[in-house]
This record gives sequence, C-alpha cells and structure tokens, in this order.
Amino acid sequence: AEVKARVYFFDTPGDTDCRHELRTMRESPLYKSEMDRATDEYLDYLKSVTINLDSVYTVMLETQVQYDRYAPGGFGRADCLIWAPPVLYVVDYKNGAGVPVSPVENPQMMLYALGALDTYSAIYGKSIQGVALTIVQPNAGGVKEWSITRAELEQWGTTVVKPAAALAYAGEGQFAPSEDRCRFCRAKERCSARRDHYLGLEAYSEKDPDLLTDKEIGDALTRAKGLKAWVSDLESYALKKMLSGGVIPGYKVVEGRKSRDWIGCADTAFQELEKRGIEEALLWERKPVTPAALQKALGKKVYDKSVADLVLS
Repeated sequence: AEVKARVYFFDTPGDTDCRHELRTMRESPLYKSEMDRATDEYLDYLKSVTINLDSVYTVMLETQVQYDRYAPGGFGRADCLIWAPPVLYVVDYKNGAGVPVSPVENPQMMLYALGALDTYSAIYGKSIQGVALTIVQPNAGGVKEWSITRAELEQWGTTVVKPAAALAYAGEGQFAPSEDRCRFCRAKERCSARRDHYLGLEAYSEKDPDLLTDKEIGDALTRAKGLKAWVSDLESYALKKMLSGGVIPGYKVVEGRKSRDWIGCADTAFQELEKRGIEEALLWERKPVTPAALQKALGKKVYDKSVADLVLS
C-alpha cells in the first residue's frame, strides 16, 4: 500500500526504485492477487481525496508523529497524512478481515492527529481547523470516515489523554478489561483484572442462590463472549512458558498427533491409486463453496457484479 502511494505521488520518470520494489513483491512466492485488490482500494481513496481538493496539499507517508505533550514519550507512525488547510486528513490502512475497525472516536487515530498537529506546528501553525479520520479496511467494510474539529480533538487530548497518561506513569489507575482493549494488551495473559472479569461470579443470585435471574443470564452471556479468547491466551502463554523450560503446575507438554499426507503431489498419488484399482469417486470430496470463500477468491468487485444477487444477506 505504501509503495503504490509512493509511485503515484512521488515517482519521477527517472526513479525506478518503487516500481522495482512492486515487481519484487509480485514475484515473491507469498504474493497473492488479493493483495493488489486490497491495496488498490487504499490508493483509490487517497486519489479521490486529493483530486477533489481545491487547495494546495502535501502528502506524507509512513510518518512518525510525537504526541508527548499529552502522553510523555508517546509517538506513532501514521500511514498517510494529507495536509490541505484548513483540514488535516489522517488515513490508516487495515488489512485484517476479522475485526472491523471504526474511525469514530478511534483513540489511535486521534492520537496520530494530535501528534501530527504538534510535530508540524512550526509549518502549519493554526491553519488546520478540522481533522478527517479515515480507516481503509478492504476486507472488513472498506472505507470508513469520521471528522472532528481541532478544538474538540485538543480538548480530548487535554481532558482524557493527559490525566490517563499521568496515572499510568505514576503506576496508578485501574485495569479496565474489555475485549477491544485486552486483545492487544501485553499483559492480557497474566492480568488479574481480566481473571476477575470472567471468574468473579460470586455476586450472582442474591435473591435465589440456586437459580439465575434472566438479567443475570444476560450479564453472564455478555461477560462470557470473551471467555474463549481469554482461555486461548492462557494456553498460549502456558505453552511458551513450558517450551522455554518453565513449569505450569498440573500441565505438561506432549507431542501432538501428526496428520498424514500424501508423498509428493496428491495428483500423482491418485493416479497410482487408480492404477491399483481405487475408484476415482473415493479420492475426491465435492462440497459447495460458501459465499464468503467465493468473494475472497473473486475479489469484491467481481463478486458484487456476478454473485451478490444470489446470496441471502
């Protein structure tokens, strides 16, 4: 995504570095055409923003910004900044399909915007009065936009970020478990607050110790949604600990069962099996493809044009 943007915005006829890098990527055994479709959507969005601008603009890619005025030592790397006074555009590319990300009150993007305004204040001063935050997530919702005024953003930095950062640096404050936060937290496996969130059930059934009320069942279901992820994190931590020589009481590492596979190419093996009298019908399974799998194989544009009207949504 970055290299395509560099080719579009900065490449000159005599500069072949970026184009060579793109060719090298496409020749890699890890390359898939889906990568081009997804990153083209990112580039198309950047093009659409700049083409429609009336003012002179500046594009910055993979730019480090400092927001230590709000959180000491705080910094980040913005995928794309487009300075077009009176608006600053902050664009972030997300490739994942599992967790749709919204730009609405997105702390990461708001911090990037604060950092950009501070880092380049000597150049742009107070000419920026509005900030447009955009998530481009081709595999989970496409382009999502949200805007905030500079005054509102800086107020958030002063009243929310600063106090929270001060507590964190003082070793104070409280852990606040939630699936959005815990997913990326470095303490997620060993956090006692997360443990209490899932195992602290002693407050239930004050009226009847033997039966849950409907309200308690709803609360338990909500809290249990992340229980599987928590257990998976614990298992991952325990396995790493034991493989490195540590001890987790009550558990040990044992060799897993190996799955069998054909020697060499399956087609070659099947040809030999047919010669030995094994019927072809026994060698293949036929099952319908899911709409999601077909969309992944075809790409969103082809899928929407040729398939979408046959899918129950």
